[in-house]
Amino acid sequence: MRLTKCLLLPLIALSLAACQPESQPEKPEAEAAEQKEPKEQKAADEKAEKDIESVLASQEMLKVPENDRDLINQPPGKIGGMDISLGDTPQIKEAFFEAFGDVPALPEDASEKELELYFNYIYSLVSYDFQDPQDVLDQMEFALSGTPEADPRFAFKENYNVEIILDASGSMANYVGDQTRMELAKKAIRDFVGQIPEEAKVSLRIYGHEGTSSEADKAASCKAIDEVYKRGAYDQASFDKAMDAFKPAGWTPVAGALESAKESFKGLDAKSNTNLVYLVSDGIETCDGDPVAVAKTFADSDISPIINVIGFNVDGETQQQLKEVAAAANGIFANVSNGAELAEEFKQSKEVLARWESWKVNSETDVLAASNASSLAISKFENQWYADTDGQYLGLVRVFGFLREKGYLTFEQVDDLTAKAGEIEQLSKESREAIINDLNQVKDQGLDKMRIQIDEKYKENTSGQ
Repeated sequence: MRLTKCLLLPLIALSLAACQPESQPEKPEAEAAEQKEPKEQKAADEKAEKDIESVLASQEMLKVPENDRDLINQPPGKIGGMDISLGDTPQIKEAFFEAFGDVPALPEDASEKELELYFNYIYSLVSYDFQDPQDVLDQMEFALSGTPEADPRFAFKENYNVEIILDASGSMANYVGDQTRMELAKKAIRDFVGQIPEEAKVSLRIYGHEGTSSEADKAASCKAIDEVYKRGAYDQASFDKAMDAFKPAGWTPVAGALESAKESFKGLDAKSNTNLVYLVSDGIETCDGDPVAVAKTFADSDISPIINVIGFNVDGETQQQLKEVAAAANGIFANVSNGAELAEEFKQSKEVLARWESWKVNSETDVLAASNASSLAISKFENQWYADTDGQYLGLVRVFGFLREKGYLTFEQVDDLTAKAGEIEQLSKESREAIINDLNQVKDQGLDKMRIQIDEKYKENTSGQ
C-alpha cells in the first residue's frame, strides 16, 4: 500500500502538469523594451512630423520676399518693431516666445519642407516694415515747406503752432537700453522745443498718465488727457515743470487725445496758421476709440494740420495702426527704436521752423536749403533701409539662437536657417540700391510725377487678389 502511494504521487503530479496551459519563459526586461521601443519611437516621430506640418500650415505666415516689391509691401511681424538685434534681455526673449507660441521643436531629421515652413513662421514674427519709397516723398514734401512747389498745408503762414501729443501709458516705463521710453522721449522733446523760434507757439498734451493698467482703472485712465503745457511761447522753466509732473501709468486713448487736440485748435485755421502735430506713441489704442477715423476728421477740418506719427519701439500690430492713422491724416509716419532715432525725427522740423523764422523776417524762402533738405530725405531713407536690413538679419540670427538654447533647433539647422536669412539680407541690399537709384533719377521731375512712378513700380497690385 505504501509502495502504491509512492508510485501514484508522481503520476498525479504529471497529470496535473499536463492540464496546465503551456507557459513561456520570461524574457529579460531590457530585451522586451528593445522590441517595444522601435514602434513607439516610430509613432513619436510620425506625430512630431505631423505636428510641425499641421501646426505651421495653419498659421498665418508671410510669403518670403523674392523682390523689392515684396519687401516694401510686407507687413511688420508681431515683434518686428522691437530691436531684437540689441540683446537677449529677458523682456526680448519673453516677447519672442510669447509670439512663437506652442509650435513644437523641429525634428532633427526635418525635411526641406519642414525647414522652409519653420523659417517662414519665424520670419513672419520678426519681419521688419521696410520703408515705402512714398514715405520719402512725404518727407521731401515737408522739407519743401515754404517753397512755391509746396502743398498749401506746408506753405509758410504768419503763425506756426506746434503741438506734441505724448503717450504716457504704462508701457512707456519699459526700458530701451538703460533708460525708459519715457525718459528718452522727454529728452528728445526737450531738445526739440528748446530750439523752436520764439514766434512759434508750442503745446504739450499727454494721455494715459493716471490710474494703472488694471481693468478697474480703465475708465479713469482713458479719460486722462491733459494739455499740460498750454499753447504759447516756449518758456524752459515752465515746460520742464510740466514735463516733470507726470510718469507712465495706465491705458492708451489715442483717439481721445487726437479729438482733444482737434478741439484745442479751433480758431487756428490754415488760412493764417501752419499747424504741426507730433503724436508719439508706443502702443495701440486700448480705450475702444477709433484713432484712424478721428485722424481723418482732424485732417479734413479747416485746421489742416501736418500730422507726424512716431511709433516708439512698437510691435507689428501697433505699427500697422499708427501707419493707418498717419495715412488717414495725409501725414508722415516713422518708426523709431531708440532715443537717437526719435531725436532725428524732430530734426527736420527744426530746419523747417528755422526757414519759417527767416521767412518771417525777409518774406523769402531759402529754396536752396529746401532742396538740400529734400536730398537729405533720400539719404535718410537709404540709411533707414540699411538699418532695417541689418536689424532684421541680426534679429533672425538671434532668435535662431534662442530656439537652439531651448532645444527647438540643432546647430546644423541654425546654420541652414541663417543661410536663408542671408539670402533675404542680400536681396534687401540690392533692393536698396535700386530704389535709391530710382529716387535720384526722378528727383528733379517734381513730386507729382515722382509719386506716380514710385507707386507704379513698387506698390503691390491687389486688384487681382
